[in-house]
Amino acid sequence: MKFHYWAFGYVSAIMLISSCGASNEVSCEHLLNQIELMEQALLEGGEEINVDLRTQIMQSYAEFANSCHDHEFTPEALFRRADLLRSAGAFQEAMTQLRDIHDNFANYENRSVCAFLVGFIAEVELNDREQAKKTYQQVVELHPDSDAAKWALQSLQNLKLAKEE
Repeated sequence: MKFHYWAFGYVSAIMLISSCGASNEVSCEHLLNQIELMEQALLEGGEEINVDLRTQIMQSYAEFANSCHDHEFTPEALFRRADLLRSAGAFQEAMTQLRDIHDNFANYENRSVCAFLVGFIAEVELNDREQAKKTYQQVVELHPDSDAAKWALQSLQNLKLAKEE
């Protein structure tokens, strides 16, 4: 199984080098195809995460975002990267990534979710209830009609109840 991932990485590197002279649109589509193949390989692994493949996908998401900043998939790639960072225990980096998406991709459909997840990670993963509270309040202020605002209000209520206990 390890050979499969090494071979995949080698083939990916050759394909990337050979596409350097291509137009940005073609190279973005090429990078996107590579990402899809890696995601499929990661999902085929079942519930057990292949750490090396997860790292490679995170790097590919970042490379895609840097090379194809205006592509419609870019905020989603960064959102998925943030999820993988969180699963790897890189909570601060995941929060930074989510803030970046929120602040730089105003039309991204999960923008309010990104804001909420910053608070959620602060609360659940870092046990920073003050940061979580501030973030949840910002979600409600910035995205009052979103599902994320509803979740943030519920989370604020839960924080209040936990403080009273």
